[in-house]
Amino acid sequence: MNYKIGDKVRFLNEKREGIVCKIINKTTVGVIIEDGFEVPVLISELILVEDNTIEKELPKPALPIVHPIEKYEIAQNNLKQEGIYIAFSPEKENDIEHSNMNVWLINHTAYQTMFTFSVLRNQKTVTIEAGELEAYTSELIATFEKKQIEQLANFKVDVLFFDKNEHSYQYPVSEIIKFRVIKLYKEKAFEANSFIDEKAYTINISLIDDLSESEKASLVSGDLSSYLLQKKTTAPTNVNSKPNAVNNPALEMEIDLHIHELLDRYSHLSNHEIVQIQLKHFQKALDKAINERYRKLIVIHGVGKLKLKQEVLKVLTSYKNVKAYDASYSKYGFGATEILTN
Repeated sequence: MNYKIGDKVRFLNEKREGIVCKIINKTTVGVIIEDGFEVPVLISELILVEDNTIEKELPKPALPIVHPIEKYEIAQNNLKQEGIYIAFSPEKENDIEHSNMNVWLINHTAYQTMFTFSVLRNQKTVTIEAGELEAYTSELIATFEKKQIEQLANFKVDVLFFDKNEHSYQYPVSEIIKFRVIKLYKEKAFEANSFIDEKAYTINISLIDDLSESEKASLVSGDLSSYLLQKKTTAPTNVNSKPNAVNNPALEMEIDLHIHELLDRYSHLSNHEIVQIQLKHFQKALDKAINERYRKLIVIHGVGKLKLKQEVLKVLTSYKNVKAYDASYSKYGFGATEILTN
């Protein structure tokens, strides 16, 4: 059986329960048990617990919270927010099609860092480079020959932040990036930037978080559930949809809440976090539709286990003069809801 992080499990050979907090390999997972310790356990010695009883009893693992951004591929001349970036630059700028590719790590933060850069080959992780990088510096960490560039389709970056002086805690970065290598064959993809002398294609790996000190303290202590509760998307109470205003019949909006349409990177997120992100996008679109007097909003949520649809309908209960129907079956199947805003 394949387990995922957050699954509640019971030990077969002893009276003990826990929560999966790490996937170690194909046969072993890390389980956090009642006393808060993490232990490695063979998958064959576990069974899945269907109920939620132990969720309240066990301490939650202090999983890193990553703030996803709308698109991790950003313009090179707009690297204003502090974070970790990977940059690709061709050795032959005038002959990209036949050029080797340089890989740079950019530390655009005030922290010193320890890092590893790896590629994923045949379901194995191969470390290409490891080392330290000072604050606000960049380093050429690898050069891939033309025939090797396809290996960059799946690469992994791990970063630890530290400082010899007193500093704010930053969560470690561990990101697997699925990259469309075809982008490295387009001349227009490479732009001048303020970090390296060469034109480069730049990818944001992680932004320095903007958590408050109380939120950080909550997370460091392992109270992930209280943080998620604080961040949970909630609809305003009894919001009117401007029933006295005439909506523009020409204005209609369609949004797709499938997570792969919203984020490029989401494998590190729990199901709960994914739903909260989807609801945040829905709330934003709904408010826009109401405030700008759209006639109709189509929300594509998919079928799945109907969890997201139920959450969307729950948000709508806080709005007056808003009506929801199943959207056209011929166009969307059972996976969409049509919302009329007056």
